[in-house]
Amino acid sequence: MMAWLADALLLLGLAVMTLGVYGIVRFPDVYTQLHASSKAAFLGVSLLLVATALGGGPSIYARVVLIVALLSITTPVAAHAIAQAAYHQREPMHAPSAVDESGTMPLPTATPPRQSDPEGRTGP
Repeated sequence: MMAWLADALLLLGLAVMTLGVYGIVRFPDVYTQLHASSKAAFLGVSLLLVATALGGGPSIYARVVLIVALLSITTPVAAHAIAQAAYHQREPMHAPSAVDESGTMPLPTATPPRQSDPEGRTGP
């Protein structure tokens, strides 16, 4: 019975990851692609790990729990950091229903260096 459940979870995990890859290829902008990839990474890998634990026995339960806990912490943080970097690089939103709720686009993070003359004054 456990082997059937492990096989079902394995197939479900593969389906989730396949849909995530399809979302990365199909979605129009980096923000929606990031949503698809982060969901596929967390949910798909978590299902694969649970299937492995059910099929492998009690010796790996603690490892699976630790890996799923770390994924649940690091995946949203990484997705947020990537989305924030894309936003600061002024990556446009191409989704039809996209709304920028912040009000304004941020200034570019990289500013050109200022030139100085030999007398110590700075200018453009």
